[in-house]
Amino acid sequence: MKFDFILHWLWALVFSVLALSGIAMAGAKYGWLMQYDIAMADIVHRIAAIVYVLLTFIVMMYEIIRILRRDKTKKPWLVFGPSGYGLFTFITTLIFIITGAIIWLFMDSNHAATAFSLWIHEKLTYLAVASVIWHIYMKTHALTWPKKRAAKPK
Repeated sequence: MKFDFILHWLWALVFSVLALSGIAMAGAKYGWLMQYDIAMADIVHRIAAIVYVLLTFIVMMYEIIRILRRDKTKKPWLVFGPSGYGLFTFITTLIFIITGAIIWLFMDSNHAATAFSLWIHEKLTYLAVASVIWHIYMKTHALTWPKKRAAKPK
């Protein structure tokens, strides 16, 4: 298996765990996702967040190495691809990491920063989940598959 393929699906798996545990902590409406065990959801979310940050660092280093080697091969499974979706993923990932760190580090001391970071983190989660659904749809939709072209007459 290719390294970029493994990174792509590891990142997708970790994002799914973060989304489910985070949405479970967002309120009683979604608490059933973790059987209303908010403390467990918090622990799962923090552990997955550490893995997410590590994977992000690995992907960034992988991309930097590819740039330094002037590797022009097309990598369909890379997390930060050349398309606009890759840039969106990169920016939202950085915002998730920054707001998550603020929430984690200042939960007991700076309530204003924590509240604002929680608000950004939550709204960004809904946007990211919608974009993941769009990404899956665009990558699997039958109408986007390459069409067979008619042979040109000579």
